[in-house]
Amino acid sequence: MAKIIHFPNKDKDLIEQLEYITEQAKEGKIKNYAFAVEWQDEDEGLVATSYYNDDVGTKQLLNSHIQVDIMAPMVEVNFFDE
Repeated sequence: MAKIIHFPNKDKDLIEQLEYITEQAKEGKIKNYAFAVEWQDEDEGLVATSYYNDDVGTKQLLNSHIQVDIMAPMVEVNFFDE
């Protein structure tokens, strides 16, 4: 199972998150990645995706981890909170 690193969902941490990923890439620690960003202001509604070293199977693997990351808190809130 892959180790998953969760970043806080705060705007002020965006640069810190990107710098961390960039440092990992510089150290040769990133095998592949999947990235999606939604623009704001004049480009509102534009979504860009980017992949590195990903064939269709790797894209599916990385995206499935993102889906689990989304679903886990939803399940926790709906089934385990009292």
